[in-house]
Amino acid sequence: MTNEQTRIVARLNGRTQMEAFEAAKAIWENSETSLERPLITTLMSGRRPFNRAAAAYAMQLLKTPKIIKALERAVKNKTEHPRVRGEAAEALAHGHRKKSHDVLLKGLGDRSKDLRFWCAFALGEMAEQRAIVALRQLVATDKRVVKGFWSVAKEATDAIEKIEGANKGHRRKDGCCFCVRD
Repeated sequence: MTNEQTRIVARLNGRTQMEAFEAAKAIWENSETSLERPLITTLMSGRRPFNRAAAAYAMQLLKTPKIIKALERAVKNKTEHPRVRGEAAEALAHGHRKKSHDVLLKGLGDRSKDLRFWCAFALGEMAEQRAIVALRQLVATDKRVVKGFWSVAKEATDAIEKIEGANKGHRRKDGCCFCVRD
């Protein structure tokens, strides 16, 4: 890692939420694979939930197999803060593997409204057909609102519209445009 990258990672682990997310944005501008290990370390063991959430946010552009697996572990970790799990689910919308679809499908039934919301978003972005039944259930039953956004039901509605309206001509055989090979 360069000195600049070391400073950015230190800010990612900073004392304030603003500092952590500003560092995450800086990582987007300098998203090199040399940041893989420190990002995974921060995601798994950062001091505060907002540090771990900022790491997940920063990982959206680094689509390495190790990053994707770490994001999946964060989504599945029921002891992790809901915001961290939600950021991890959102990041998987932008780079994932086939197994990520299953992780996110399971997340639709989680206790956390934040996780259900972001899993619905990610599955909509992936145009995951298998999610439609569970998403319809959320539309019918889940009116809980995620702070700063809207209800889980509305996000599920949007996801269904994306899935049903997906342009079949540009999708790969496995049904997803963004899967990273293991």
